[in-house]
Amino acid sequence: MNLLYLVTLSNWMIALIVIGAIVLFILLNLVIMLLYTNKIATRLFYNQWRRDDLSKYMRGCSDKDFDYHVDMFNQGMAYRKTILDKVHEVKILVNEDRLTGEYYDFGFNRTIIIMPGRMETALYGAFYAEPLIKAGYNVLCPDPYAHGLSDGKVISLGSKEGDDVLSWAKYLHEEKGQEDIGLFGICGGSTGALYALKNQHPNYLRFMIADSMFITFFDMYRRHIIDERKPVFPVIYQVLHKIKKYNKVNPYRVTPKKIIKNVREPILFLSGEKDIFAVSKNASKLFKLSRSVHKEIVYLPHGRHSHLRYDDKEIYDQAIEKFLKNLDENNYYFNQLNNIAN
Repeated sequence: MNLLYLVTLSNWMIALIVIGAIVLFILLNLVIMLLYTNKIATRLFYNQWRRDDLSKYMRGCSDKDFDYHVDMFNQGMAYRKTILDKVHEVKILVNEDRLTGEYYDFGFNRTIIIMPGRMETALYGAFYAEPLIKAGYNVLCPDPYAHGLSDGKVISLGSKEGDDVLSWAKYLHEEKGQEDIGLFGICGGSTGALYALKNQHPNYLRFMIADSMFITFFDMYRRHIIDERKPVFPVIYQVLHKIKKYNKVNPYRVTPKKIIKNVREPILFLSGEKDIFAVSKNASKLFKLSRSVHKEIVYLPHGRHSHLRYDDKEIYDQAIEKFLKNLDENNYYFNQLNNIAN
């Protein structure tokens, strides 16, 4: 009896040792994996979401690895050269941070502010300025916070950028006499435009144009990590944790699909059917969620992310011309103010 008990006890001990060894092996491998993926996440975070080195995100072509991006930048610089006498360097102070930009002043009493995405600066806006100027608008191309000649270290995914554009709009209204101001956001710049418009804001902010706007930051960045052939899990959560901890912004709350419900200004959505990051089906969802007094959506058949005008220039420019013309002819902005008042 005692011998049988000892044998049984030994079997249980052996089983526990085996199970413990398996659990320890799994935990050890999990720790090794997390340490490995955290190195990837740390590299992505400091490369993409923080500027500790002032040489990062400076004015110039942001990505020379793709010929079409270089060509787009060069086209913008060529156009800028033709209007160089109208280009003026401007700057403002926001909470002791210097923000800089270029102002294309054609003497109109209205301006469109071009809000670029991550890694892009004031020079990026030159490629998009021509159809706006033809429609009778001056153009402001800012260096976003932590980009170009502007101060700052962190990218806040649209929240601070939205506050900054309100400061730029105030400057244009008070210092440059601009009566009507529109926002033109590209990728993350569109999120910044939404942030600027979602709460109470001055009446001279009239409308926004959203080029390649993503539906949530999580969805967009997940697609970027896949494109870069990095392991989505757990890298995306590790990067987002670092953004939340060090950049002081909650990336899970950067959800244009929620913010857009609070924006009543007219919106033009521009979506590329070959955009693999801000995909067209999500642009359609944002369009349906929008409670704007007037909204339009245009799908660019060849459009790649943040290169919609480059890929489908004629369709792109015609869409902007039609949208701005509709605003002038139908006075949607002031109708919207009357609706809110009533």
